[in-house]
Amino acid sequence: MEEDKFALVEKIIKDVHNVLSKIADLYAFDVVPMDINFQNKSPVLHLENCLGLESWCVKHVYMYCYSELMDKYSPKFKRKSKKISNIDSDRLIRLLNVTILLNPEINSLWNKRRDLVLGLLLDKTVELHFIRLVLSRKPKCNEAFVYRRWLLETIFQENYERNSIEHLINDELIICDLASDKSPNNYHSWNHRIWLLNKVKTISTYYDPNALYIKEYNSSEKWTSKHVSDFSCFHYHQYCIKNLYNLCNDSWKSLEKTLNINFRKNLVRVLASNFPKDVTIQASEENLLGYSEENLMNLLLSYSNKICNCIVNYVPMCKKIEILFHALVLNNELICFYKYHETLWYHRRFILHEIISIMYEHFGLVRYNGALVKKNCKICNFDDMRQKQAKIGRYDTNHIYSSVLFNVILSHEKQIIEERQKDGDPNADRHEKYLKFVEGFNNVM
Repeated sequence: MEEDKFALVEKIIKDVHNVLSKIADLYAFDVVPMDINFQNKSPVLHLENCLGLESWCVKHVYMYCYSELMDKYSPKFKRKSKKISNIDSDRLIRLLNVTILLNPEINSLWNKRRDLVLGLLLDKTVELHFIRLVLSRKPKCNEAFVYRRWLLETIFQENYERNSIEHLINDELIICDLASDKSPNNYHSWNHRIWLLNKVKTISTYYDPNALYIKEYNSSEKWTSKHVSDFSCFHYHQYCIKNLYNLCNDSWKSLEKTLNINFRKNLVRVLASNFPKDVTIQASEENLLGYSEENLMNLLLSYSNKICNCIVNYVPMCKKIEILFHALVLNNELICFYKYHETLWYHRRFILHEIISIMYEHFGLVRYNGALVKKNCKICNFDDMRQKQAKIGRYDTNHIYSSVLFNVILSHEKQIIEERQKDGDPNADRHEKYLKFVEGFNNVM
């Protein structure tokens, strides 16, 4: 009886190997629920480029393959395992294929595949395709993403042809989309996406990352509008927002064309509706649209007391403000449409924190132990840099609290908090407390 069972398991292993080796277009694997083998046929299913295994045999196949892997290919008492021959490698690959497809969350099995890749016994491109099958069933498998990053690192080091790099990047983005779509709050797939964009920065001499940043910002913005409770995606969207801060003029125009939006108009619209009433500002919306970046920033921030001789570049500062206000407007719409979603309020905190950080940077400030103190410039102020424990002086906050941008933000937030409180949203009260006790608005709210 035992021999018959082992013969069946061997046949299953062989069938799975045959499907994997002959069908290059496989894109999904799963276990098909079936308690008993009614039809007395192979439990390996192959239909429309999808691979399946009937559930009644999973336990027997997995234990058989795992036991042989641990007994023959993972010696416990030898520090150095013997070199794997071609015959042994073929058997090892077959066992690893079945075992990892059924349970991919074992690092030692992935390490065996690494050894096979380093020994040129496994093709890297084939391995990338195999990981896709694993992720089709286990989209949150961190071990699979780690192994995939290791493979991509080695591929990027060997080949820098532009076409192949673009193909690899597009494939990774598609796989991340599939994994994120199958499993909500999939931090592993979104973090893999962040790693990919960071990797593109290191090979920027061969590949222009700005177009990718724009594409990813656009796609993540659409995704967040449809998945308002998926904070892992919002975290990635925040990363994409930061990537847009230093776009060149041509890329900035391409961004506005891609989104079909004028960032300056959005900013001006919010400013005009929230200008402080006790300040006379001789500028209409049409006039503000014609302002240069320097004039607009001088209007919003006006005063700077930085102990620094560095020349301020107002263009990137203005772009940051425009992007963040665009994100703020979108957040307003989502909060009003999708009520009581805490993730949207957390994203709002990020936007406001970024805007406030820009103001602090302009005024030469930093928040230290809850208080605003002067910030020494690391470029100009060499004397203060040499002092390990420089005295921290208290700063007169009237300048920042009286700036137009701060009052616009304050008025805008008060309005949204009041509207949501009337609608009974408990997140509005939490947001008000955040502004008071984390961002330091307790003296003005």
